[in-house]
Amino acid sequence: RLKNSDPRLGVEMQSTGEVACFGQNQYEAFLKAMISAGFKLPSKNILLSIGPSQQKQEILQYAHILVDMGFQLYATKSTAEFLSSQGKLDSCITVYKPHVKREPNVITMLTAGKLDLVINVPDSMDSQALSDGFALRRAAVDSGTPLVVDIKNAILLIMSLQRKSLRERSGRHFWSFQSWQEYVEPRDA
Repeated sequence: RLKNSDPRLGVEMQSTGEVACFGQNQYEAFLKAMISAGFKLPSKNILLSIGPSQQKQEILQYAHILVDMGFQLYATKSTAEFLSSQGKLDSCITVYKPHVKREPNVITMLTAGKLDLVINVPDSMDSQALSDGFALRRAAVDSGTPLVVDIKNAILLIMSLQRKSLRERSGRHFWSFQSWQEYVEPRDA
């Protein structure tokens, strides 16, 4: 969150500021940890900007899950083309990268608060202060929009949101609130 720094963490900082939470399962514990670290769960619009081809392939089935849950997907050009051609996700709206002066532009959308979550998996771990990826990540943080930059975290987040949605749609509670002892001590049969 330092001004003009890349919000993507290198290996030196990835374990700084960890949060641990308990839940009935990994999905609940993960969402509790994210929320306790200041993460806001998305409610409507999600931007996908995935660089590497392998990660585009990995996110494909989870993009379908997001659409099935009622989220509107936005994506940068190559990600949107991949989702459309490989995943038949024609409802995905293409947005322009920060340095392209056309609308809808990702910076304009972030500044206006029109995106609830940005999933940006960069091509490499090299931070380039002038790259579109850097500008996208920086704008997300500066606008207070939750940002996920790791494919594994993005997939776990989507799976957790799906589990939460399914439980709530069936009329059951997703969140459990118990003492630490109730989570860790064995239950008497």
